[in-house]
Formats: sequence, structure tokens, C-alpha cells
Amino acid sequence: MANLAPALLFLLPHEGGWSNDPDDPGGATMHGITLRVAQRYGIMTEDALRAISDEDVERIYRAEFWRFDGITSQLVASKIFDLDVNMGLGTAVRLAQQILGVAVDGSYGPATEAAINAQDPYALVAQLCAAAAGHYRVIVANRPASAKYLAGWLARAAAVPNAA
Repeated sequence: MANLAPALLFLLPHEGGWSNDPDDPGGATMHGITLRVAQRYGIMTEDALRAISDEDVERIYRAEFWRFDGITSQLVASKIFDLDVNMGLGTAVRLAQQILGVAVDGSYGPATEAAINAQDPYALVAQLCAAAAGHYRVIVANRPASAKYLAGWLARAAAVPNAA
């Protein structure tokens, strides 16, 4: 079964450190955690967010984003987790559901998890990478101001976690 720790090792380099880009709807973020989310965990200011501990980063990601303990492939769980954090759970799950040929409702539940676990993990991750790239291109087509993020998004889409 999948674990959060290796998924975080894959995710955090994509999320980077401190950011407060006025063109990013997420606003102030540290390690991909927005101030709005951090405030639910008692981290109330930008300065406190900049100083967030590794323990709090893990605690927030576990509570807010990690739902993938039941996936048998760490490779797949890490990739879906990365997409979840970057796109939102509903969007990441919809992309997976479209690939899997199950009901596309954006809800991560037992049927989606069973379909994920029935797939070849390497083939599924390759399909997720391609679907993510397509998703990012649509964002830029619909919101040209996001074009400055496209190269990074495409690199992220193409990134494949370690299989361990």
C-alpha cells in the first residue's frame, strides 16, 4: 500500500519554497501550502507560513490532500497526489477516471481506487502524464496570463515518481 512520505519527496521539489506571485490565484504559499489552508492549522501570517516546520507541512498534506493509502502502487499514488495538490482533487480524479473508463464524477472512492489498482502502474502513470499536459495546455488556452507557468507545468506533468 502507498505511503505519504515517498509521495511528499516527489511532490515538494515541484512545489518549491516561498511564493507570492500576484498572477497565482493561490496567493502566498510555502511548499505549496497556501496561507488560507495553513490558517486552518494555526499558521496565521505570511511570516509564520514562511517558517512552517517540516512536521506541519506533513500534517497539512496528510489532512488536506492525502487519500491514497489504498493504492497498491506507490508510483501511481505519488503521481495522483502530485496532480491532486496542483490541480485539485476533483480535477486529478476526473483525469484518472477518464483514463480508467469509470464514472467521471471527480469523487475518489472505492470504485475509482479498485480501477486504479487493476491497472498496470507504469501504463497508468504514462497516461496520467499525458492527460496532465493536456489539462495544463487547456488552462493556458483559456487563461493566457497563465502561459508563464506552462513550461514548469509541462515538466511537472512529465515527471515520473520512483517506483519504490
